Amino acid sequence: MRKNKYWMALVGWIVVVVVAILAMPNVSQLVRNKGNITLPNYTESQKAANLQKKANGNKSVTTYTVVFDNKGAGKLSANQSKEIDNKLNELSNKKLLKVTSVMGPSDNAETKKQLIAKDKSTQLAQVTVKKNNYVGQQVQSLQDQLKISGIKTYVTGADALNDEFSTVTEKGIQKTEVIAIIFIFIVLILVFRSPIVPLISLLNVGVAFVTSLSIVMNLAEKINFPISNFTQVFLVVVLFGIGTDYNILLYNYFKGALARGLSANEAAHDAQKHGGRTILYSGISVLIGFSVLALAKFSFYRSAVGVAIGVLVLLSVLLTLNMFFMQTLGEKMFWPSKVTAGRGKSRIWYGLSRAALTYPVVILGIIAIAAVPFLINTSSTLNFNNADEVPDTYQAKKGYEVIQDHFSKGMSAPATVYIEGNSKMTTQAKLAAIDDLTNYLQKEPGVKTVTSATQPGGNKIKSMYLKNQLVSITNGLNTSTAGLEKIKSGLNSASSQLQSANISGSTAQVQALADGTNELQAGAQQLSSGITEYTNGVSSVNSGLQSANSQLPTLTSGVSTLTSSSAQLSSGMSQLQSQVNSISSQATQLMALLQSSGQDTTAAQTQVAALQSSISQLSSGSAAISSGMSQLNGQMPTLTSGMSTLASGTNTLAASSSTLTSGGQSVASGATTVNSGVQQMNTQLKQMSSQVTQLESGLTSANDGLDTIARGNTTMKTYLDGLRKSYVGDTFYLPKDTIKSSAFKPALDAYMNKDRKIAELTIVFKGDPNSETTSKQLKTIQSDMKAQLKHGALKDAKVAVGGQTSQNNDLRTLANGDFGRTALIMTVGIGIALIVVTESILQPLTIIGTLLLAYEVSLGITRIFSKMVLGINLLSWNTPFFTFIMLMALGVDYSIFLMIRFKDEPMPDLKDRMLNAATAIGPVVISAAIILSGTFAALMPSGVTTLIQVALGVIFGLIILVIILPMTLSALISLTMWHEKRMFQVKKPAKKAKDTTEDSDSASDPKTEN
Repeated sequence: MRKNKYWMALVGWIVVVVVAILAMPNVSQLVRNKGNITLPNYTESQKAANLQKKANGNKSVTTYTVVFDNKGAGKLSANQSKEIDNKLNELSNKKLLKVTSVMGPSDNAETKKQLIAKDKSTQLAQVTVKKNNYVGQQVQSLQDQLKISGIKTYVTGADALNDEFSTVTEKGIQKTEVIAIIFIFIVLILVFRSPIVPLISLLNVGVAFVTSLSIVMNLAEKINFPISNFTQVFLVVVLFGIGTDYNILLYNYFKGALARGLSANEAAHDAQKHGGRTILYSGISVLIGFSVLALAKFSFYRSAVGVAIGVLVLLSVLLTLNMFFMQTLGEKMFWPSKVTAGRGKSRIWYGLSRAALTYPVVILGIIAIAAVPFLINTSSTLNFNNADEVPDTYQAKKGYEVIQDHFSKGMSAPATVYIEGNSKMTTQAKLAAIDDLTNYLQKEPGVKTVTSATQPGGNKIKSMYLKNQLVSITNGLNTSTAGLEKIKSGLNSASSQLQSANISGSTAQVQALADGTNELQAGAQQLSSGITEYTNGVSSVNSGLQSANSQLPTLTSGVSTLTSSSAQLSSGMSQLQSQVNSISSQATQLMALLQSSGQDTTAAQTQVAALQSSISQLSSGSAAISSGMSQLNGQMPTLTSGMSTLASGTNTLAASSSTLTSGGQSVASGATTVNSGVQQMNTQLKQMSSQVTQLESGLTSANDGLDTIARGNTTMKTYLDGLRKSYVGDTFYLPKDTIKSSAFKPALDAYMNKDRKIAELTIVFKGDPNSETTSKQLKTIQSDMKAQLKHGALKDAKVAVGGQTSQNNDLRTLANGDFGRTALIMTVGIGIALIVVTESILQPLTIIGTLLLAYEVSLGITRIFSKMVLGINLLSWNTPFFTFIMLMALGVDYSIFLMIRFKDEPMPDLKDRMLNAATAIGPVVISAAIILSGTFAALMPSGVTTLIQVALGVIFGLIILVIILPMTLSALISLTMWHEKRMFQVKKPAKKAKDTTEDSDSASDPKTEN
């Protein structure tokens, strides 16, 4: 019945393995897609990643840094730089490579500062592409398209380095599997002196590994079960390590049962009953240890739960499939060696246990003293730089190192500040707040440069600040003041010319002229009247010749008066015309001067226009007077001739009477015309005089106004100079037109999203962005930045810092915090399992204390060894975690091996039982420790720093456990017996009264002595 059962087990496991292989997903691609470290959404870097995705239209993007290095040949030539630009411009969107933006070293003055090394031998370019799961292919496509003859091209970045780390780990796993299998095979041959046992053992473990790996990876693919880059490798080392240990224990029980003469079926059953119980207890303890990691908050720590699945499958395989081979092969399983009844004994464990049983306090003291140097040497500083995990032969790692050699170390992984506002960030107030934050961050310790939309080159643009703008304004005020002085000078000149024109004197002369024309008109009327009378008397010439002669003096006197008035009028008209011309010229100059001043001179211009109109009318009147005077002067010879003719004879006079009458009338008419023109000119000149007086007053007022403006300019300039020299001069200011201009658009495109609601600032640190020092600086920046934005225009904005430094900072906080919590959970889980197995409290406490001591000392030794031998100054950040869970989960096996053997010993004396148990189980534990150490040693050729350090930590820890485990547990037994003896001696007098013989025999037993 049993045979059929295990035959069915064989068939069942064959079916399971076939299904597992057929259902196995692409492990390599799955680990790359889902094995990277992910942080919770509440962490700073994850918030920044979400803002980055939102800024890119809810599309995940990744940015690669392309490194163009001249391979130590000096500066890149102009032709090489041009070829780099051409390659970047020709970059095409090939399959799996969707380019969204390219920032080249020659794009503008700002990128030249940032992306060209000081020695000009290296240039960088930032290529942003749509993120997908095929990072390696994206990197290769970029390299192929950007390859330039004579220049070494590297493509690096966080994603590229992580992908290379996955490649390194994958290759390391392949090496580890091969080396572990070869090592285990050799050790098992040495232990059992048979090639069959190693094959069966490896077959059992291989079935468990393939099955559990398929289960874990399918769970990861279907329900996002947590995995990491280390899941597969630790499945390998744990399953092959403890699986071989369990097989050794089981095969030893089976061999012993065969040696006692039991049949193959009976021996297999006996081995399953006794050895299987030990394996089950140990395996459940390991299973609990790894399973409780599911309670960890950090997904990376939870990924170790996959090992628990492997252990569960392993136990199922070992306790079923092994039975088939043992029952089927029997003694042939150990061919060609013979099955003997001899039991292996360990002299080492015998000596260690005996010394601890004899001198427990001394032994424990020696252990404590020996551990102190390694405990003191421990340091909490860990390395969070994943680039250190990748060997220098990989191209992304080479590019990373070139950047650190030729640029600031922080340039290899800048931090990015994302600021999301409720409205557009392109307002004056928000841009000023962004600029203030940029300036503020530039002053933070450890920061080399900060770039933003307002400072795309990492430096202030002077024209965007009030200090520079106020210089232009004050220069304009200086020019304005000089112009005002010129205007003032012109106004003074105009006022002087108006005053020198003597308008009042000219008005008096015109008034005298008007008076003369009145007299002229009166004389002309008298002349006309006389001529009329004279003409009337001509008819009576003969009779009234004496009367005509008597009128001749009167006529002569009138003509004299008329002649005098005519001369006076002619002189006045000449002077008047001169004054009119002068006033007209001055009025024209004044009008031109006022118009050139650029001031508000409407009233003055109105007055000048009126003056020009009056001058025009005055000129017209002058012309009329001149015309009348010409007519008068033209009539004067006629009048004189008439008078002569009259004097010559009455006959001639009679003949000329009609002419005389006509001349007299012309004189009267001309005098009237002259008088009318002069009177009109006089009236207009008086009006002009009043207007000129107003103009002079206006010029004086304008001059005073210019003085006031000049004083205002001086005051304003003094104020603006003070403002410019104060802190206000450093204020950022851009007019709306400038913000919307095409010149400012490239900066906005580079540091804001399309709708301008998310702004970015890039921080480049001076030191290594992965160092603890930079991480502390980032924490300070995060705190200071939130305080800086608390009360400004961006007080309601969402702010988060992304990038490698931010991720490391969050990872450091999360890993360190969750490590303590996870370690406590795991310790409690293992402790509960030990309490159930040992049925004791002190023994589990001692075992856990021993395991913790071994862990701390091994970690100290690993740190020293890494620094002195490997040249690695710091432990990787996950080395303590993996070392702890491996030592706690695997080390508890050996404790359970010993304590179950201790419980199975039939001797009544505890010391003898412990000494015999240690001696008997010692070879099994030592062999198991050697195999497990060898399995972990197979991690070292992987080249992955974490795997190397974890391997060292586990190996050192196992060595320490092999040495101190029999001593600490033996010392516990001895101290427990001593305590019981002391308790017994205290109660002895009370018991003597009842049974003195029994007590005396017990006290005299030498086996109870310490």
